[in-house]
Amino acid sequence: MRAIAFLSALALFAPLQDGGDPEIEADRLYEVATSGSPRVRYQASVRLAGLGAVGTERVRAQLKRDEGYLGLGPALYEALVQFEDPSLRTELWESLGDERNPWRPAGARALAKEPKTEEAARFKALLQDRISAVRAEAIAGVAAGAEAQAIHALTPLLEDSNGRVRRRAAASLAGLGQHGALAWLLEDLRRDDSWFDMRLGRIARAEAAQALSALFGREALSSYTTRNSPDTEENRAAIAVLEERCKELAGESWPTLPDIARAPSHVEGEVIGIELRSCRFGEHLLRWTADDRLVIGEGDTHILALPKGATAELLVQAQAALEALDGERSFGDPGCDLERHHFMLPGEARSWTIQLTKGPEAVLDLRPAALDSLASAMIESASLVDNGARFKKLLTDTFEALGGPLAD
Repeated sequence: MRAIAFLSALALFAPLQDGGDPEIEADRLYEVATSGSPRVRYQASVRLAGLGAVGTERVRAQLKRDEGYLGLGPALYEALVQFEDPSLRTELWESLGDERNPWRPAGARALAKEPKTEEAARFKALLQDRISAVRAEAIAGVAAGAEAQAIHALTPLLEDSNGRVRRRAAASLAGLGQHGALAWLLEDLRRDDSWFDMRLGRIARAEAAQALSALFGREALSSYTTRNSPDTEENRAAIAVLEERCKELAGESWPTLPDIARAPSHVEGEVIGIELRSCRFGEHLLRWTADDRLVIGEGDTHILALPKGATAELLVQAQAALEALDGERSFGDPGCDLERHHFMLPGEARSWTIQLTKGPEAVLDLRPAALDSLASAMIESASLVDNGARFKKLLTDTFEALGGPLAD
């Protein structure tokens, strides 16, 4: 298989032979860019852009069809800025205004790689987007603008609900001379939390270490190991040295971190969780604990009380769903939409996971009936907290975007 992949890559990057038909080559590259191995789609897209007018016309032929840019897929969509026709950049910006567009994070990332001065206001607007990946990608575009305006726009993101957004904002602000933002990155070096079996703390440590290495050089974190616990003697010592350096840079501007930025503690008693990650509706993470608490988000700062017995009722539904599925754990095909259920059953050391995945288009009856009933029960349970009515429509819309209409 590796040999076949290698030969395919050689064929992809082979130069156009003398006398070859550029239009045939454009068709070939378009096919690879939209339907080939995910590992080479972006490279094929860039090669297509390199064909000049012929490549542009091949893309424009797709944009004229009913499905428009949706038919390009995320790789070719992201590569639109590589084409010689500047109007494609304009069209890329316009497509970001379509909230039904599932490729918006890829578009924001492409535009932010080479931001234009006149686009500053548009990048700033993306910082309010409901999709955290769009907010995260837009940060680079904002940071490349006027310094004072960038600092003003990025500072509120230090309290964003998404950890990656906070880290990118902190790194950009530090790069703009706001050294107090380094406190956010240092704190993430101390994270060791998890969300069921997802090691969010390790992810946070790796991203924070990468950002700090970019700011200070690799040698500054040479004795810090992200795969090890932050409580090891070596890691504690490395953090202490780096903290002293950061505080010296920040001086009196060294901040007190808000709760959202502090390394989360372990949430005791989590028994049911749901990850909803929609390429159109954003992401929502909810956990139910055995002592009837609803934990919203990836951390421990948004915990709401449920009526007594609410989690036990939901756990009965979860166990019934597991039995009805009779061993099936995965439904659909890989894509940008994900619905993942987590169950920690009594007496078991690890959680059960069931997931639905798909692309941006609706898939009829993707969610099995057993999970359909459970999803409805989750929505009703979440609506039991104070001011919970606001969750109901949001969760219903997201569940239905991911797995199809819920039964009445």
